[in-house]
Amino acid sequence: MDSHQESFVDSGVLSVLYAGLDAVIKCDILYSLLASRLMASSRFPDTADTAQWVDAFVHALERCAWTRRQERQLQPSFERQSGVTLDEVITEVLANLALHDHGELAREAFAGVARLPLDSPIRMQLRERQVSERTVSLPDGSEERHFSVHLVFAVSTRNARIDVFYLTFETAQHVEEDWLQTVFLTRRFTSAVQVKHHSFERAARAFASSRKQIVAFVGEHKMLAAGPGTELSTERWACGGVMAPDNPSRR
Repeated sequence: MDSHQESFVDSGVLSVLYAGLDAVIKCDILYSLLASRLMASSRFPDTADTAQWVDAFVHALERCAWTRRQERQLQPSFERQSGVTLDEVITEVLANLALHDHGELAREAFAGVARLPLDSPIRMQLRERQVSERTVSLPDGSEERHFSVHLVFAVSTRNARIDVFYLTFETAQHVEEDWLQTVFLTRRFTSAVQVKHHSFERAARAFASSRKQIVAFVGEHKMLAAGPGTELSTERWACGGVMAPDNPSRR
């Protein structure tokens, strides 16, 4: 399969679409993802509620006439590696699901975002709610900072299908601003790498009857689009699909 992809950043959710998808389906996918993000953020505006936000996002997709066909918990292992990057984690997860094409597309898009300057609005939006920290008291009476990394991404390589992944882990390693390119030391992990995978198919008849309402709900917004390279720009897409609000919330 030609791995050419188009990717879109929606205030923290990286969405990757195979460029060969039908144009109408691309629009339906993008509108559905944005509408779901808006609904989830209205319920959980606090950026610390990432897990609850993801659950709300998944349920919102179902409200947008996407049928959840599969749901599973994944736990990739890196026992023999001293360090891993996030794109290696993504590859391991998708390889275990025999979704090679998904992995290539996700890695291309993720690498493109990671190469952007740190002060890029796209990088700031993707990073904003994806890292949190807490202070832990150790048995010897000292304290240690633990950092939780969260990454949400959606991949679509087939007509009328969306695979949503929520990846999270905690580490005692200090997470710098360039965490997208960080090599995480596996010996510093304070939790296992956990991945929730949700697979959706579009309920064609239900979606056809609700398409106008979804488009109206999304309204007039702008989209942050990324091609196969690293240059991202703010533009209006050909179908009117949009991926980031003019006045975005912290999500």
